[in-house]
Amino acid sequence: MLTVEPQVIERYVRPGAVRLLFRDVLNHGERSERTSEAAIAAGLQGQFWRMHELLFNEQDTVAATAPSELVALLRSFAARLDGLDGATFAAQLESRAALPSLKAADAEQRKRGINSQPIFQIGTQRLVGYQSVEAMARALDAALKG
Repeated sequence: MLTVEPQVIERYVRPGAVRLLFRDVLNHGERSERTSEAAIAAGLQGQFWRMHELLFNEQDTVAATAPSELVALLRSFAARLDGLDGATFAAQLESRAALPSLKAADAEQRKRGINSQPIFQIGTQRLVGYQSVEAMARALDAALKG
């Protein structure tokens, strides 16, 4: 998706035609919880999408990391983001303040029948799995005409 996402953002989001929302699905236990918390902690400093991209690119590393080592790994990821205050990030991650809202959002997604990712809800159409730029454009153009 990270090759498609920038093109969709440039073509549809930046001009204001559509709004891109990211909703967490906690389908990988503590790894999902911790990485989602990291994205939120980075987002509080305006770096959600940068952390999102880093987590996507490093998903194999996250999957291979023991749950007890996840916080240290995520702190090392945060250190790679220029301008991110590491102490503030770490405090947010350690507090787990975002976890209740993440769990509530996950429950809402599951009520809607969304229990994996990626799933794209475009108007009334739901696209499951990775999509090409062309497939996303067709769905977005159809929703905008509809």
